Amino acid sequence: MKKIFILFFSLALLTSCSNDDDGGNSGDDQILGKWFVAEINNTGTLNIDVNDCNRQSFIDFKSDFKADSALYAEEGGECNVNNSENDDWSSLGDSRYRFVIPFEGIGSQAGRAEFNGSTSFTFYPDLLAGQNTNIVFEKR
Repeated sequence: MKKIFILFFSLALLTSCSNDDDGGNSGDDQILGKWFVAEINNTGTLNIDVNDCNRQSFIDFKSDFKADSALYAEEGGECNVNNSENDDWSSLGDSRYRFVIPFEGIGSQAGRAEFNGSTSFTFYPDLLAGQNTNIVFEKR
């Protein structure tokens, strides 16, 4: 009887363990989806102003930890894709992420994301913290 109890206890223990305990599953991550740059707030040397054309710039976070992004910029009076990329992104835990921001001079950044429901989030890049920089993204 004791052996049967140990067998059932062991089975229960094994089946209760989840295979996503290491944070490697992004299937329900809030950041998934297509996010557009709404504004960049900074007081340092970065000095990026976001215009109507730039607001078409986006990052599309996929569940396979890939992200498509495009930077829109005005050239000759027209708004066109200036740069597009497919990069990796990662969840660092505790609302912290690392991804490539499609604006020139920013690049890959790790930082903290504060979500405002499911429609927007503000990203605070670690390396630009001394410049009081944050980037607001919106789902449209």
